[in-house]
Amino acid sequence: MTHQPGWYPDPYDPRLVRWFDGQQWTQHSQAVQTAPSPSPRKLSTGSIVAIVVGAILLLCAIVAMILGVVALVAFFANIAQGVVCGESPHYCT
Repeated sequence: MTHQPGWYPDPYDPRLVRWFDGQQWTQHSQAVQTAPSPSPRKLSTGSIVAIVVGAILLLCAIVAMILGVVALVAFFANIAQGVVCGESPHYCT
């Protein structure tokens, strides 16, 4: 089985490639060429603005839900006090 001439992984050093002339290995070698790592993806200004606005809206919704729960608790506490104490406030002093 014969191989075509070309650069092949060096059988003696995995960090190198060595030239094979089709019959034998030559003395010509070089470092393995690595592909450059892709640059990190950058967000556009519009995307950043959308994320910030979405986070603010989410925070506002959470605060509104908490305030709604507090208002409901206060409302039902007033109803419960009215039932327990009756109409006359002097029962619950």
